[in-house]
Amino acid sequence: MPRRTTRVDKPGEFEGRPQLTREGYARLQERVTDIRERRLPEMRPLLVETERDERVVAEFERLILEAEVTDALLANAEVIAIDPVSVDGRVELGMRVEVVLQDGSTAWVRPVHPDEAFLDEERVSATSPLAIAILDARAGHTVWVDAPTGAWPCTVLSVDLEGVSTEA
Repeated sequence: MPRRTTRVDKPGEFEGRPQLTREGYARLQERVTDIRERRLPEMRPLLVETERDERVVAEFERLILEAEVTDALLANAEVIAIDPVSVDGRVELGMRVEVVLQDGSTAWVRPVHPDEAFLDEERVSATSPLAIAILDARAGHTVWVDAPTGAWPCTVLSVDLEGVSTEA
């Protein structure tokens, strides 16, 4: 009898497709454009010098690969669009969430696909301990963040749909 397998989505994916915020999608597109239209052309003259620096060659190749990988991500991605009427108060991917951190300070965070997390200080990878803990929580809930340095309580203060709502 054949074995039945079930797809298990990685954090930040749904049915195997990366889920990106509108802003994240646009900023990743801008990054690819910047690589192709500015950074690579600036580096090309350095590649033909007789005493070229091999670090320039390595960076050129890294940028080409980054652009190709990001293009593939964008081609397969879905932009997160949440209908505010369907929201039941739980934290979902892409939502802004105000939380109380381990040191007692408050911060706004936004759990996002790992490839979008580096775009600003607010975004946190959906694979991070903080994002794993707050996804599906509601405002007022205290969840435990299972961090490498030890578990700590994190309180969700509020949830905001900015950037993922279907309403403009």
